Formats: sequence, C-alpha cells, structure tokens
Amino acid sequence: MQKKIMIIAGGDWQIELVKKAKAMGHYVICSNLYEDSPAFPYADACEVANVLDKEKNLEIARKYMPDAVISDQSDISVPTVAYLNHQLGLRGIGEEKAALFTDKSLQRQFCREHGIPVPDFKLCKTPEDALPLLEKYGKIIIKPIDSQSSRGVSTITTREQLWEKYQTALDWSNREKLFLAEEYIGGDEFTIDGLVVNGHHYPLCISVKEMYETNPNISRMQSYSYESPDYDYELLRQTNKRLVETAGLPMGLTHSEYKFWKGKFYLVEAGARGGGSNLSAKIVPFMSGIDNYEYLIKEALGEPVDEALVRDHQFSRDKYVVMRFFDFGEGVVERVEGLDLLKNHPMLLDYQLEVKPGDKLEQPKYGRLRPGHFVIGGDDREEVKAQANFLIQNVRVVFRDKE
Repeated sequence: MQKKIMIIAGGDWQIELVKKAKAMGHYVICSNLYEDSPAFPYADACEVANVLDKEKNLEIARKYMPDAVISDQSDISVPTVAYLNHQLGLRGIGEEKAALFTDKSLQRQFCREHGIPVPDFKLCKTPEDALPLLEKYGKIIIKPIDSQSSRGVSTITTREQLWEKYQTALDWSNREKLFLAEEYIGGDEFTIDGLVVNGHHYPLCISVKEMYETNPNISRMQSYSYESPDYDYELLRQTNKRLVETAGLPMGLTHSEYKFWKGKFYLVEAGARGGGSNLSAKIVPFMSGIDNYEYLIKEALGEPVDEALVRDHQFSRDKYVVMRFFDFGEGVVERVEGLDLLKNHPMLLDYQLEVKPGDKLEQPKYGRLRPGHFVIGGDDREEVKAQANFLIQNVRVVFRDKE
C-alpha cells in the first residue's frame, strides 16, 4: 500500500533515498533550500525550505500529512526530522536522541560519563575559554558543535591561530554560537556505519582513512574491508555498539568516526544518519549485502522488519572498496581528461566529478569542497587497489598555466 514519505534535504546525497522510497511504491515529498535541488526531479512533490527551518518544514508536512519523515547523509537535518516526527506523532528517534547525535559537546559529555574513550575537551564561547587546553596540550582541534562535512574544523598550535580561527568555528555552529575545543590525538582514523533494528545495533562496514596532506581534517581516501591486518576491527565494532545502544538510539542508520590511539578507539563523532558521499547508499549495501534503506523506511513507517536477517547475516571477508577523493591541485581548469574511464569502468560503484573548463580549483577547506570522488569495489583487494590507482593516474585536470 502506498504511503507518503517526506524526505528532509534534497542534495546529491539524498537522491538514492528518494529513489528507494519511490521504488518501494511510496509517494515522496522532498524539501530543500533551492528550487533546483538535485533530488527534486526524483520526488513526487518538491517544496523549498531551509533544512534548519523546523517551522517551515512543519508547515509543509501539515500540508501533505506524511506517514513518515526521514533523511540521510545530513547531520543538520536530523533535529528537524525529529521535531517533525514529534509534532506529527510519527515514528522517529526523538528530539533528545537527535540532540545527542548532532551536538558534539553533549556527545562528548555522554561518552565521558559512560566510559567511552574521547579526547579531553571543553565547550567554549571565546578563544580565552580554549586557551587553557591549548597551553596544556600544545595542539588542539576546534570545531563547531553541530555542523557537518568538517566545516569550521581547525587544528590549532598557537595563540594566534586560535584567535584567527575560532570565529569560523562559531559561524558554522547552528544550534548555539559555541565551539568545541579538544585535545589533539594522533593515530589513524576510521569510519563505521551501521543499522539499528528494534533498538539493537548492527555494524555493516568499516573503513580506514587517508587524509589530505594539505588539510589533515579532511579524508582523501577511505578503504573498506571486513578485517584488517593492522587493527582490531572487532574491538571497533564492540566499542561503537556499546555507544549506540547505551545512548538508546531506537532505530535508523548510524555513521561514526574514531581514531585509534594508545590501544583504544577514541570517538571523533557519531551520527544518527548514514555516511555522506553515498556511503550509506552505495558502499554499505555492497559491503554488507544488507538493504539498509529498506530497513530505514520500513521502521519509520512502523512496518515489520526482519531483524534475524541482519543478526544472522554472514558478511563477506573478501569484499573490498576504495572511496577516493580527487586531489588535482590548484589552478584554472583548461580541460578534464579520463571522464570516459569513470563512466565505463566495470568495477565502479559510484562517482561524482563536476569540474569543468574555466573552474578555479583550490585546496578544499572542508569536505564538501572536494572536487569529486569515485567508489570502486570488488572481491579481490589487490585488484581494487590497482584499479583505483589506474583511475587516479588517468583521470586528471590540466590547468591553463601548466601541463
């Protein structure tokens, strides 16, 4: 039976969720800030509203009276979705859980109280508030309390940098003009994506990150596998499961990031949504064999789901995926070479590259400004790596001032 589903946010990363809801036979209403939002052509009804504007989105919802309100791959949409579900009496994670999984300061405090490793931190309003932490550790991270895609995140080693960068962190904080300062910890960084079914968390895939040399707060490559020869992925699964279930998240997708430091996985952040750049839409189903979007939609509608299928699922130890973001450098684009390789490669799961002649490329200040990426996967780790390297070598930008 057809139901009405409202999807908050309508950018590139919501297209697959809209398409999935439509494929399941539902009527889809999509709201987003721009009239030409990328997901709008795939929806039945489109409404212009800022994702952060709860009242405008509630007005739209009351116009259509949806049976479910959902979103994915967007932290800033999570509180709005929770608010609409509460106001309309629909199934969701609740406003308290939405705050816990989007406000980094609340999340850090929760972890501290429940013995989940997090860096030392302090909630700040002024650079003076963060100064004691900088003097104690010599190197800190400052970040907005509730933004996304690494917007407003800076590594700080001097007082001058702190005074220069703190306002950017404040500017990207949405709920309240505060920022988080925290101890800088080393180690490799990881992502873990999962699914909550009937209050039980199931991990679906893990990656290890490689960061941009010009900005160590932004991922350049993520390599996905079930096991690692260097790290205890089972410890990561159990650490994240404890976090999600202790927090009491009742349903939906999860995306968490950790750093491995001194024998422990330290939480960087945990979201009540899937990973961006189509991680939840393309990589999670490929790596896990689980249709996580179907579970998300059915649980939001209050329809029965098969938890045993997820609980007893046997994951492939062979599947391997590389998500690689392009790192072309800086300059004015003369031409782009190798686009046909992206369009026609048999192992490619997804790609995005909207660079065109005349564009001016700069080193990305945050994740959404990366010039594009591709996702490649298969059952042979070495072959996936080789093909990823082939694409990096052959998909390139030629700048006007250099060959």
